[in-house]
Amino acid sequence: MAVTITDVAKAAGVSKATVSKFLNGTHYVSQETKERIAAAVSELGYAPNRVAQGLSLKRSHTIGLVVANIGNPFYAELIRGAEEVAAARGYTLLLASTDGEPRRESTIVNAMRQRQVDGIAFASVRLADREVTALAKDGVNVVLASRHLPDAEVDMVLVDSVKGAKLAVNHLLQHGHRSIAYVGGPLSIAQFQDRLKGWKGALAEAGIEPPAMHELSLDRMDVEAGHQAGLRLLRLENPPTAIFAATDNLAFGIMQACDEMNRTIPGELALVGFDAVPFGAVSLSPLTSVDGSGLIMGQRALQLLIDRIERDQRTPAESRQVRMVLQPTLCIRRSCGCRSGTEN
Repeated sequence: MAVTITDVAKAAGVSKATVSKFLNGTHYVSQETKERIAAAVSELGYAPNRVAQGLSLKRSHTIGLVVANIGNPFYAELIRGAEEVAAARGYTLLLASTDGEPRRESTIVNAMRQRQVDGIAFASVRLADREVTALAKDGVNVVLASRHLPDAEVDMVLVDSVKGAKLAVNHLLQHGHRSIAYVGGPLSIAQFQDRLKGWKGALAEAGIEPPAMHELSLDRMDVEAGHQAGLRLLRLENPPTAIFAATDNLAFGIMQACDEMNRTIPGELALVGFDAVPFGAVSLSPLTSVDGSGLIMGQRALQLLIDRIERDQRTPAESRQVRMVLQPTLCIRRSCGCRSGTEN
């Protein structure tokens, strides 16, 4: 016979209403009572009926996760982190990829709202501040992961991109490089503004003024875009001796360009990326990269979103927006001229 909420209440010595409050997280329950109910749930093997809970609380226990490109290894890590937290807390992820298309993104958001998701996590997509804020004001629980919209009134989880870029460039400077190019994504995205700022800042502090042709901000962020950017830089009359790529995907494309032009890494070109995706460790020349914390970012974003979904809305102080900034580290491998190690 299936264990019921009545059985849990009897074992814990509390009312059914108190057990319901504990399971739904909608009202305050003392720590002592929580522990007794949790022990009873564990001992009896009680599994809440999520469908029934959803009907009573007007929740679907489904969360939308919108990423820019599901084929990008960074987003794969972010998705994995989000899925771990969602599953642990009894939610299902509804995943969608926009391929960087704003119109497609709007269509996806509308479809998710029709499916009555409890919240939406956006990862590096192109909705504007006003659009995200409008969603939140319309009652949609929203969190941004790896996307900084300065004026959006929603929770955000970011990595310090300026600091990360400086870590990368300073490491190349320590290797003796003075001709360091930048390859990044669209300047309409704040993270790329910050990574460009970090590159410029590190060079300026070293007294270096880079030539204009060493700064490439691209419309796309895929491997082929990096490939074309790499060819363009390597074909210059005075090509750079090092490149900081603002994503690992762009760095992988630059590796392709080096292979095509018979340039060795790091012998003839030092290379540092940003994201530290697992694939980079097993590439032909293991990629030194700033750790973009994709896995942790996915975990933190879903924790924030589910906390907001389940929070008692009668507590005004808890409605403040959270901006969580993760501190980057540099994963040092062979592509910069080092062999191994990690630098903070």
